[in-house]
Amino acid sequence: MQHTSSDRPAAIIGRLLRRRKPAPAARITDQPFITAMPMLAALEALAELRGIASAKAALSAALPMAQDRLAAKLAPLALARIGIEAHWRPLHQGLPEASALPLIVTLGSGGAVVLAAGGTGGQISVRDASGWQDLPFAALRPLLDGEALHSGPVDPVNGASDAHERDLIRRNPKAWLLGAYLGERGPLGQMLIASALLNLCALTIPLYMRAIYDRVVPNLAIESLWALSIGVTIVLVFELLLKKIKARFVDAVATRVGQAVQHRAVVSVLRARAPTPGMGFGAMLTGLRDLEQLSLLVPQAVATFCVDLPFVVLLFALIAAIGGFTVLGPILGAVGLIFVGMISNYALKLASRRASKLLQARSDLTAELTSGWTTIKANHAEGLFEGRWDLISDHLAMGNKHVRHWSEMPASASGLLVQLVTVMVVVIGVLQIKAGLMTTGALIAVVLLTGRAMVPVAATVSMFARAYQSLAQFQALAGLLQSEPERDVSDPAVSLAPVRGAVRVAGLSHTFAGSGAPSLSGLTFSVAEGERVALIGKSGSGKSTLLQLLAGLVPAQEGLITLDGHALDRFAIPHLRQNVIYSAQDAVIFEGTVWHNILLGMPEPETAVVERAIRCSGLDSFVARTAEGYMRQVGARGAALSGGQRQSLLLARALVRDPAVLLLDEPTASLDIASEQAVIAGLAEATQGKTLIVATHRLALLEIVDRVIWLEEGRIVADRPKAEVLAQLAAQTAQAGGQAKGKQGPREAA
Repeated sequence: MQHTSSDRPAAIIGRLLRRRKPAPAARITDQPFITAMPMLAALEALAELRGIASAKAALSAALPMAQDRLAAKLAPLALARIGIEAHWRPLHQGLPEASALPLIVTLGSGGAVVLAAGGTGGQISVRDASGWQDLPFAALRPLLDGEALHSGPVDPVNGASDAHERDLIRRNPKAWLLGAYLGERGPLGQMLIASALLNLCALTIPLYMRAIYDRVVPNLAIESLWALSIGVTIVLVFELLLKKIKARFVDAVATRVGQAVQHRAVVSVLRARAPTPGMGFGAMLTGLRDLEQLSLLVPQAVATFCVDLPFVVLLFALIAAIGGFTVLGPILGAVGLIFVGMISNYALKLASRRASKLLQARSDLTAELTSGWTTIKANHAEGLFEGRWDLISDHLAMGNKHVRHWSEMPASASGLLVQLVTVMVVVIGVLQIKAGLMTTGALIAVVLLTGRAMVPVAATVSMFARAYQSLAQFQALAGLLQSEPERDVSDPAVSLAPVRGAVRVAGLSHTFAGSGAPSLSGLTFSVAEGERVALIGKSGSGKSTLLQLLAGLVPAQEGLITLDGHALDRFAIPHLRQNVIYSAQDAVIFEGTVWHNILLGMPEPETAVVERAIRCSGLDSFVARTAEGYMRQVGARGAALSGGQRQSLLLARALVRDPAVLLLDEPTASLDIASEQAVIAGLAEATQGKTLIVATHRLALLEIVDRVIWLEEGRIVADRPKAEVLAQLAAQTAQAGGQAKGKQGPREAA
């Protein structure tokens, strides 16, 4: 099993941490003068050739990196963020056309090189780990057997940019999903060819039976019997192979598109500018689950509508040619199936919507039960949650019963209608035989052809029933897919200068959805570079909301927030997250080791930074008391840690990123007095020359700040030096009297 840098404390910690030596560059054994480079470096070189410089941060932002390397399958997604459309194509030992250059070629060693137009005489410019060089095509020929990443700028009018794609999802999510499948035109085309051949194979048995009854049996032509039987056997074996081939194409298309859409959904969650309204755990879970069913359904539907149903018309024409008026039977049966399907699908649509909402509610309740188990037990609330579970489950059982009833109706009706159609065909056929218009073999062939013609019609009706259930969930998931993403590329004026940490807020107001009163109202203040400021106030006064807005986690509804004179919206999120770190009082600790939770996916930092972060957070004393050290498992959501240990770990996670601006929400709330004093001293050391804004109720933490901002009901009631605010607090405490003073306690700051 491979481990990221955040999972390697035993190899990294020398004193505490030992820097890993970079892996040697991959080399091509048969071409020693070409040294492959990582995919991310190749993408950055390609971006430079396309006129986009300094794109590394935007290319790798919020993408999974294994051993600090980007997977090749994520390359098109990374390039799309900087306005370059790209897709992989196989190479077949051929010289790429000049119009296709530049492109990236993957190598067997796992790395990549960039090919660009070179000099004369059949040479190609190659960018590898050592730089650019012009090489003859003959030397590159052994490399051209993998895949090439073809790229080009996105069409500004018709290109599939993120904004264009979100607009399409918003207007017609079904059309967007169909477009995702059209990107697999090659496999879909091969699947349609296999479907057409399968339909032709379906004619074999009816025509064989007609020939046997009309030609072989009357004449006892045994040689013809063997010849026809051998031919039919070959066709049947060929038909079996075609079914397997078609199934593989369906699975391949469904898997690729399903994974792409699911990846898009997860990326939308992680990159969303703000939480998507109404998209809870249950809605996302059921939407992703039903998306797998829908992924398999769409290729089958394409084959049915493009090949099977048109072939039904051909079968009807063949039945009419062989059996005359017997064609009325399958025509009436098809009309009856469509009528039954329309009725059942309309009822199923209503039942599916209700069942879908109940399923989402039960999934949300399941998440609450698992995450809040301790709280439920501690408050003896088992009965409350059992009642909620039983109520939702009862309604869901009834809803699923209705869904099953209407889902099964087309299948039940099709069985009855097919049998009635068979009877009708036999009756009409016998009458035509009596009139001398048909033969016995023709009747048998017509009966078999009728059954074959009814199969696609019944499958289409049944497919609509399944599609309604899956599309109901996809409609909910579509709201997630169209989430407005955070910015990936910084404004050039912002990215050129290092972040110093000067923060300014002007006219800032914010109201959460569903809340009548504003959380913040008309805030205006400035924090100088390297200044330390405390936010105090009663619970619910807006301190945490303000920190989230300053971190760019929640978009400001009114007003302006600037960092070094630039609006936060001008910063790319990777750039902002590297320089502004927010540590929430309820931040999540993920299952894994202590070391994994400290780094949490970040690239391996400097040894001195890690040592200082662990020491200043007080985490070193806790780890020193355990045999496992930094390899200790913390459990789900940090269940194996005490409240103080969790707080020290969260503080170490914030400090190890060494930001220019540090935003802390109640960093010492769960610490004892001795630990708090140690952490305060560590914070004073770690934030030297950095901007610190800390929300707290603890007077002790005010020792390290220069200034205090006092919030009440979302407004600033005081913004003065620390000494003046503390004097005001002391005066209010004395005025409130001894009883109020005893309740508030000596360590509370408003």
